Amino acid sequence: MTSDKATRPVVLVAIDWYLPAYRAGGPIRSIANLVAALGDEIDFRIVCGNRDLGESKELQVKANTWTTFGKSQVQYLPHNDWTAAKWADLLKEVQPNRLYLNSLYSGPFSRLPWKVARKMGVPTTLAPRGMLGTGALSIKPLRKRAWLQLQQLTGAYQDITWHASTEQEKEEIQRWFPRADIRVALNLPVPFDPLPAPVSDGTVRLLSVGRVHPIKNYSFAVAIAQRLATAGHKVQYDIVGPIEDKNEAETLRHAAQGIQLNLLGPTPPATIRQHYGTADLVLVPSLNENYGHAVAESIAFGRPVVVSNQTVWSTMQTGPSVACLPLDISAWTQAAANLLSMDSEDIIRLSSETYHHCLLDPLHLEAQRTLFAP
Repeated sequence: MTSDKATRPVVLVAIDWYLPAYRAGGPIRSIANLVAALGDEIDFRIVCGNRDLGESKELQVKANTWTTFGKSQVQYLPHNDWTAAKWADLLKEVQPNRLYLNSLYSGPFSRLPWKVARKMGVPTTLAPRGMLGTGALSIKPLRKRAWLQLQQLTGAYQDITWHASTEQEKEEIQRWFPRADIRVALNLPVPFDPLPAPVSDGTVRLLSVGRVHPIKNYSFAVAIAQRLATAGHKVQYDIVGPIEDKNEAETLRHAAQGIQLNLLGPTPPATIRQHYGTADLVLVPSLNENYGHAVAESIAFGRPVVVSNQTVWSTMQTGPSVACLPLDISAWTQAAANLLSMDSEDIIRLSSETYHHCLLDPLHLEAQRTLFAP
């Protein structure tokens, strides 16, 4: 395996899961979109595990060898190679201009490679992927805060560069690491490729995409669906994503009176468009989103969306096809009704304007390039 380092910087990406894995959702999509956009300019070498999130069965891939995947080279590591020695070998072999970490807490694919890279003097960038947000820290808070305080005391992250996906995330990093070297670069979206309007049969089809977990706040979306049903609509609400919290899934099923609720489980990226294609409206009531891939995908696929203002979308200047609102049932029900009444051609036109204004413009691309400058 060779690379023209004279013209393309080499970036070694460490991430717990990568394609064809998909159950981990956002981080995988973030790296896949990054590679698709900049893989001709940057030599991405991705190192990850060889199983999907929560799966005991290995992926149908070759382990411990470089495999071409899109515009990148990927090496899948079995569990017994999650060692400091393996990371030292990889860093010596690849000789990257930069190591790029995509988790704050992962032992084998963040803390361990960072420890090795630091000793070897390899420049390193860390994307915490929303893990320092208020909502994320509310899950197992004592354990996480104790670990963060230890990092503050030891100075373990004083030599690292941070990638904040938004200005909001920059502030979250600075709360714990006030002297951090932080670069802000919005995650890159999927290409703009609007879908035709779904064929109407009288049913209002709502969609959420993301893991079933309390932080996603889908019970609020169930309440919105019930309001629409009370107003005389037949409502189907599909949730696409792995069930990480079985108690939350049972709570949703129990609450979904008067609507058809479908918990569809995870789906590969190749089939996700099908779900957006049949949806009339996308709901993202999350208590915390570092980026909100479901919002970005809704815009790229030409679907209207309502999103919580407890996410980064509260800082975006979106067009009328995106409603970013406080978690108030009346406000969300009215916004849903308004978006459902809009003409499909207007939705696509407004989605295009939002996509090119908020998600993909020359400044966003340049910010991403700057992350990986030698």
